Amino acid sequence: MDKRKSAKNQNEAYVGEEFGPELTIPLSLADCLVRLTKGDLTEIRTNLEIKGVSTLKKQDLAIALVEHIPNALPNLFFKFDDTRYQIMKQIAGRGGVSPGTMIDVEQISYFVDRGLLFTGMHNGKPAIAMPKEVRESFQKLDYKYFREKFQRNAEWIKLTNGLLYYYGHLSNEELHNLVESYMGTKVYWHEYSAVIEDSIVFYMQIMPDSRGYHNILLNNPKQVQQEQESRLSVSLYPFTKEQLLAAGEPEYVDRTPAHKAFVDFIRKNYTISYEQADFIVEDCVDHIRNGATPGFLLQSIQQSLEINDLELTKSFMNHISALNNTTRQWFLKGYSPTELSPAKPLAVLQKPSAQADVIDMKTRAKVGRNDPCPCGSGKKFKKCCAG
Repeated sequence: MDKRKSAKNQNEAYVGEEFGPELTIPLSLADCLVRLTKGDLTEIRTNLEIKGVSTLKKQDLAIALVEHIPNALPNLFFKFDDTRYQIMKQIAGRGGVSPGTMIDVEQISYFVDRGLLFTGMHNGKPAIAMPKEVRESFQKLDYKYFREKFQRNAEWIKLTNGLLYYYGHLSNEELHNLVESYMGTKVYWHEYSAVIEDSIVFYMQIMPDSRGYHNILLNNPKQVQQEQESRLSVSLYPFTKEQLLAAGEPEYVDRTPAHKAFVDFIRKNYTISYEQADFIVEDCVDHIRNGATPGFLLQSIQQSLEINDLELTKSFMNHISALNNTTRQWFLKGYSPTELSPAKPLAVLQKPSAQADVIDMKTRAKVGRNDPCPCGSGKKFKKCCAG
């Protein structure tokens, strides 16, 4: 969950810091580039795939980029989706400047690292501005010409993010074949991979690895890959295209009935907002998808909520068990434990995970492996929730 701070919180922290120098509108691209480091300029050159300028010194590189950045916009548009186009359109339509809180931190970084937008202060407030040269180039481009590309790219991105939301990790070959199957048409890898790579920094939902891509919340891609490969008799869960497109939306959470019931239970027993309760349950889901045990989940919850009697502990364990059994898991190729083993779903869940002490909130003592389980089952801890 640490990897997925809310965009709102990140933005509030970011705009609270110094955004940069006072911006003079209309903004000059040369003025923006001259205050960047050589590393910043190289980042822009690399992201825009500008050739023949890599050996230039900082000042000469900045001068060269003044010409190259506006000219690189059409090629970049072939990787865009409509979301990024509309952000640029909105800022261009406002005279080239917008409030700093208009878009999220990762989104700001995406545009800054391509020399399309710059941050600073305008009329004493944090602002995002588009250099006049970029704005002029943008306004010359025909949206109708790129519209089909934007729509196709948006589907590619959402399908990819949705597939990795449910499966956790996929090799390049698996991902390519699945996207091609769901699109129902030929997908050329060099085009597709360029679009996906360019979208990663903007959406921050997936990450590349040595074999393919994985969900940004997945702690151990290799472990999931090995576990999936060991389940030869189990195919990937057959999601519909609509399910994957929905799961590919930013901040999507698959709130099952068990998830919602757990949130309601927490709110019933604690003075806590819906957002706070949902965050706790969402955190549990992330741990479950990474293979955490019920005992680990109980300890994780105890960091936020005081669980001070046996009956409450038992109720929490019941909700943890239900959440475990109905959560679609990366180790299980997108299935929930209930779907794979209805007779004994919890047994399917057992995967290697980080070990952690569990505290009995009634006695405030660490629960040993041979002690009675705090859930009240009467079994030893090692044969119950510690499993």
